[in-house]
Amino acid sequence: MNRSFPSRGAWRRVHLGLLAGVSAVLLGACASGPGGVGAPSGAKPPGAAAPARAIGPLVNLRCGKQEIAVRANAEQAELTVGTKRYLLQAQRSASGARYASSAYPGTSYWSRGDSGMLMIDGQAYPECATLAATTPVIAPVEGGPPRDLTVREWVVESIDGRGVVDNSRTTMTFDPAGQIAGRAGCNRYTGSYKLQGARFEVKGVATTRMICVPALMDQETRFLKALDATSTWRLQPDGSLLLTGPDGRKLLAR
Repeated sequence: MNRSFPSRGAWRRVHLGLLAGVSAVLLGACASGPGGVGAPSGAKPPGAAAPARAIGPLVNLRCGKQEIAVRANAEQAELTVGTKRYLLQAQRSASGARYASSAYPGTSYWSRGDSGMLMIDGQAYPECATLAATTPVIAPVEGGPPRDLTVREWVVESIDGRGVVDNSRTTMTFDPAGQIAGRAGCNRYTGSYKLQGARFEVKGVATTRMICVPALMDQETRFLKALDATSTWRLQPDGSLLLTGPDGRKLLAR
């Protein structure tokens, strides 16, 4: 029986093909990195922690004799009481912003503008108040308003110490030319303002004529009265703006 054998050239081509296949497999394994085949060279290993999200500016308060520090946003709050730190989640609230967590039974914080209510392990503390500024930032007697006042839209958090209606938005924008404008809750408003040192005065406020639900209309009326009565202003260390009237009316905005 005659047997035919591959020629020397055919063996050479088979040998080169095997070498190319092995090289491709080795190169693929190296490129995949520690994460496995196909993983991008810059991929994070499984279980790597995501970058921490900034919670919010630090606010220092005193609740009776207890001083606390709070950082909060719309989703969570970091509460520091003495040497203990609590991470609380936002809860439904009729007014203000309330935070609690099942991980800390009996512990919660309820923010109401420049005040708040604290409970630790079931113990309720006296009403919390923002620590007063030691050196208030005020406008110069001459010249325009400070840049800190005019570079942003201020969102009102409390009116006369009461939180605002949920999902409502009351705002103030101060333009360097002396005009004030924003949302009063239901309607938009415009007017003029004047600063001299710590003194603040609003004049000629006019609003649109829309009708909203009674709760929102009541809040709008209280806001406009407090704004009209404002006689002094202050930028506080936590970045909030406090407008105060001689009759005790207050507006707190951030």
